[in-house]
Amino acid sequence: MLDPVSLFTWEPHVDQRRIHADTLVVTIGSFLDAGHAQRLMDAQLLDHLPNHVLGRFDADQLIDYAGRRPEIVFDRDHFVDYAKPELALHLVTDKDGRDFLLLNGPEPSFQWERVAASVTYVIEQLGVKNTILTQSFPAPTPHTRPVAVTQYASDPGVIAEQDAMLGTFTLRSSFPALLTMRLGESDHRVTGLLAHVPHYIADADYPEAAGRLLSALRETAHLALPTEGFDVAAAAVRAQIDQQVQASEELTEMVSTLEANYERFMAERNLRSAQTASLPSAEEIGAQFEDFLAGLGDDGEATAEQPGEGPDPVPHPDATPGSEESDAGPDQA
Repeated sequence: MLDPVSLFTWEPHVDQRRIHADTLVVTIGSFLDAGHAQRLMDAQLLDHLPNHVLGRFDADQLIDYAGRRPEIVFDRDHFVDYAKPELALHLVTDKDGRDFLLLNGPEPSFQWERVAASVTYVIEQLGVKNTILTQSFPAPTPHTRPVAVTQYASDPGVIAEQDAMLGTFTLRSSFPALLTMRLGESDHRVTGLLAHVPHYIADADYPEAAGRLLSALRETAHLALPTEGFDVAAAAVRAQIDQQVQASEELTEMVSTLEANYERFMAERNLRSAQTASLPSAEEIGAQFEDFLAGLGDDGEATAEQPGEGPDPVPHPDATPGSEESDAGPDQA
């Protein structure tokens, strides 16, 4: 691997010793910015909060320009406004005056391992304690229901059971996925926030997804972030979609099916949350075990009961189990 440190260049005015930010927010692109949630988030943060660029990664080494051509304007007889791709690190100040870092830009086409090592270097140089990645993906979910946000992490133990994805599956990797793994392997705390955007509008602006990601980011990072404006924009978009759906019997049927699937998905999340909440804690299990040991005699067996007292006799091993056992099968769990 080439030197990862040389891949990132600090702005000339930046004194690293004066930067104090515990949190890094990453909105680097992936397969698809469904609902343009990342772009809308970036615009909301950078347009409404004080910020400046700390440094940039060398995009010329990382981006496949032919495969993802930047925009340029042809003005009558000359070219202007070349949109140079940037992977930039910003210092942003939230509404309460707390600084955090924002790393945004397109997904690198090349040198993923080197970029991940370079990001790790920057994190360690600045003393970042929490890295939070925000993404969106097209999902079989209806626009008539709230956008769900699921989570992933380098340490799954920090995620509430109901906030995790259902099941295990194999997919083609993205740079944010690799970055999550590499940071976790270096003992850095990483959390991912993933918004589920209705697949049939994934190519259009979907402000509700950006608003839900910002709200989840605010709760996870304890930052004072500007979420105003998204509710109004989301309502307007939802009304436009409703009109199109109502004009098509096929779309109406599709949305109804998605609504039923959504309700099952949320019911499963709530069930897992309830099951997790009902489990005894380690302290409770320990206390119960101590009580059990206290009831043992000196010879390690249960203390003898007086005649006529104590539990019913233990049934013979060949006896048919009682109905109370058969009623507690897996279907009742």
